[in-house]
Amino acid sequence: MEKKLFLYLSILLLSGCASVEKYNQQINKTHNPIDLREDVDYAYKKLVKLHPDVYWYVSKEELEESINKLKSELTKPLTTKEFYNLFAPVFTSIKQGHLSIHVPSIKQTKEQIKEKGKRSSPFHSVSFQTSDKKLFVRKVFKGDTTIIEGSEVVKVENENVNDLLDSFNKLHASDGFNKTFMPEFVGSRFGFFYSNTHKPNDSILLHLKLKDSLYSKYIYADYDKTKVSTKKDSTSVQDKKWSKVDKKIAKELRKKTRKKNFKYGYNKKTKDYNRNFSFLESDTLVGYMNIKSFTNGGYKDFYKESFAKIDSSKCKNLVLDLRGNLGGRLTEIDDLYSYLTDKEYVFIEKSKMTGRLSFLYPYFHTKSWGTKTMATMLSPILGIYQMFKVKQEDGEAYFKFKHSKLRKPKPNSFKGKVYVLIDGESFSASSILSTHLKATKRATFVGEETGGAYNGTVAGMYAKVELPNSRINMRVGLMKINAPYQIEPDGYGIKPDISIKKTLNDKDEELQWVIDDIEKLD
Repeated sequence: MEKKLFLYLSILLLSGCASVEKYNQQINKTHNPIDLREDVDYAYKKLVKLHPDVYWYVSKEELEESINKLKSELTKPLTTKEFYNLFAPVFTSIKQGHLSIHVPSIKQTKEQIKEKGKRSSPFHSVSFQTSDKKLFVRKVFKGDTTIIEGSEVVKVENENVNDLLDSFNKLHASDGFNKTFMPEFVGSRFGFFYSNTHKPNDSILLHLKLKDSLYSKYIYADYDKTKVSTKKDSTSVQDKKWSKVDKKIAKELRKKTRKKNFKYGYNKKTKDYNRNFSFLESDTLVGYMNIKSFTNGGYKDFYKESFAKIDSSKCKNLVLDLRGNLGGRLTEIDDLYSYLTDKEYVFIEKSKMTGRLSFLYPYFHTKSWGTKTMATMLSPILGIYQMFKVKQEDGEAYFKFKHSKLRKPKPNSFKGKVYVLIDGESFSASSILSTHLKATKRATFVGEETGGAYNGTVAGMYAKVELPNSRINMRVGLMKINAPYQIEPDGYGIKPDISIKKTLNDKDEELQWVIDDIEKLD
């Protein structure tokens, strides 16, 4: 056993020493058709092995026909990016929104990092959104401040944005058959898709339009290392000497800031918080909870604090804003739901997997030799844990989360009226939470159909699959997660009770409808 472990560790160490140059050469070169067809077969084999419901929205015959057609079209050498444009539409045709396909990025050498620092994409400095098949600048984080937020992006370099949006829409998918997710997702992830399909450049030219005026601006790659002079400036003011009292006050302030950032989920890039709660200015007291993502930081203290405020204020109306919320943790949405119901509940059903040990796949198939080593050393313990958590029923493996057990509502759960604002980017965990609120008739939904499906999704844990020749990566969900409610037809999101199409004007029409409805009812 010790010899095997030593051999395994030695192999891992040697494989980790592969040069950056060799890796970059592998993804930059053209790959012959035989190798590309091998990648297609490899991807399908892994998908069937790991994904618990490949044929949920597409038949086996349809998918294999598309795969065979793709292989027949691979007749000439292609670069990794060229192959990606053909490969991704075929595998995303299974219509599973958590299946994501990535083109490997060029790695920096140690010398390059030492000289300039780690590189971020030019798109790191700006975010986008779509409306009526057009792309707009949503926010500028840093860089050229003369790029005006709200400007329409007409062209990127020499390519029309309409053509880019059409091609990007084929490279990913929603859960099922809804039409709301992809237009919004492609807009908010425009930089990701552009980087996947184009050569990396340190500068990219945007052609923009604001009202009737046209202008062009570059966005630039960001390097995190800046040259700092070590010479002392004789004209600079000497650092202030801090007293013990000042130091203590500063320390307490930093502690409070860290605690606040953790509770509300501070986002360093956008410089705002994931979780927000306030009372709206209205004739009637209205609580407004905006959750941008069920990730980042803590959450229990936030919900405890927010619902304590709601309870003490005798607030009778709550708006839960899930627009643009792509999901996150089951534990968080379960905790939130326990404040919104007064009945015992089961949050999710047992999660179907392809096998009892597929839970362990990510630990043994990662590029981190440290993770592999730890997984190897702890494999007996992990195996036993898996045997207790995953049960075999009628030939199928099911992972049992704690959320599959009967749950109790919070003692101070909200009893008033709930409104939920949704759109195409209300996805994954947002949709699971919305399914509960919709099925139990607990809330009025306003906006557009969610991008996530009512009947569940495949997510939970993920395996990263790297294709051997092109080095394209597939992220594959390992667990089929369903709330204990189902509707027909399958493959659609949570539909709004009040349908309002989102626009980019300054007026929040969905929220205004809610306020008007509350005041009318009162």
